[in-house]
Amino acid sequence: MKQISHDPRLVIVVIMVTVAMGALDAVSLTHLKVFTGYMTATVILIAVHLTSGESVAGPGVVAITAYLAGAALGGRLVRRSHSRRRTVADLLMGVGALVLVAALIWWQDAAWRYYATLVVLAIAMGLQTSATRHAQVTDLTLPAATMLLHGLMHDSRLAGGPAKGAWRRVAAILALFGGAVLGALVSSVSVPIAIGLVGLLIGTAGGLLYVGEHPLLERLETLGPL
Repeated sequence: MKQISHDPRLVIVVIMVTVAMGALDAVSLTHLKVFTGYMTATVILIAVHLTSGESVAGPGVVAITAYLAGAALGGRLVRRSHSRRRTVADLLMGVGALVLVAALIWWQDAAWRYYATLVVLAIAMGLQTSATRHAQVTDLTLPAATMLLHGLMHDSRLAGGPAKGAWRRVAAILALFGGAVLGALVSSVSVPIAIGLVGLLIGTAGGLLYVGEHPLLERLETLGPL
């Protein structure tokens, strides 16, 4: 089987986004009661809560609808005639800005802030998935542990595989876990600050792709096949 060689800078950027997504998933589950980026879990939560009498069907449907809108917009944006790095950078900068807007909305002590925050975050996550999907980093089109864990063992020496990309998968799993811990801790003190940190991290990841030649990034480029 032909091995895929990934753009090292895109790998690092997607792992940074994975940290942010772990944090946002923790914040979303704890304070919004549904996920804004992990739609599989949102669908399951709707079903489980319906059978238990504690329904989150309304927020769940809103989150899924807004996520689809973001995905549709993301699909259009990735089809522009730009380089992969430029396209991913543009999308992540937009996602970072939207998440910061969501943080400002949650800061408002208003009755409408819950659904407004939910909609903005879900649209942003639809765009974010388009960005990470366009980056084409194996197992990281969506920051989720299942494919990472499966890929880690499926391609391991134990399974007779080449063990290629093991560090990337381990790093992403740790990033997801660490991000979730960070999101839970910070949101226990301030939800808007936690959301704002997610926006800043995603925006920083996108900004990294705009940077041209730099000694630190030159070393990154020589990491080899990832």
